Amino acid sequence: MLLQRRTRIEYMALIAEIVSAIAVVISLVFVGFQLRSGNTVMLRNEANATMEQWTNFRSSIYADRETAMMFQEGMDATPPLDPADRLRFLYVMREHAWATFQIWDRARLGLVPIANFEQGAAPDFLRVICTQGGAIAWAEIRRELPPAYVADMERIAMSYVETHEVRCVPE
Repeated sequence: MLLQRRTRIEYMALIAEIVSAIAVVISLVFVGFQLRSGNTVMLRNEANATMEQWTNFRSSIYADRETAMMFQEGMDATPPLDPADRLRFLYVMREHAWATFQIWDRARLGLVPIANFEQGAAPDFLRVICTQGGAIAWAEIRRELPPAYVADMERIAMSYVETHEVRCVPE
C-alpha cells in the first residue's frame, strides 16, 4: 500500500512536471511574439525619429529663404562667402553631416534598412559635398566625424563621382 502511494505520488509529480514544461514552452512562445511585436514598434519609432530629424534639418533650409540662399552660395563658392555666412554654411554642413551619420549609424545597427543610407541619405549628402563649396566644407568637417562613417561616405562617393561626373574633393 505504501508502495502504491509512492508510485501514485511519483506519477502525479511526473504529470506536474510535464504540465509545467508545457506551460514554460507556451510562455516562451508568448514572450517571443511579444518581443517580435516590440521590435517592430521599436524599428518604426526609430524610422519616425530619423524622419523627424531630417524634417527639422530640411525645414531649416526651405522655411527661410535667406538660409537657403546662403546654403546655395556656400555650395557654389563663387563669390566666396563673407566670414559670417561662411561660419553659418559650415554649421549647416555639420548638421547635414551629423544627420546623415545618424541614418548611417541606425542602418549599421539594423534599426533601419541599409537602403535608407545608401540610396537615400548618402546620395543626398553627396549632392551637397560634391559641389565646389561643399567639397571644401567636407574636407574641413570630415575630421570631426567617426572614421568608419567617413570611409563609407567616401566609398559611396567613388561611384557617385563616376556616375555624375563631379568632384567631391577640393581642387
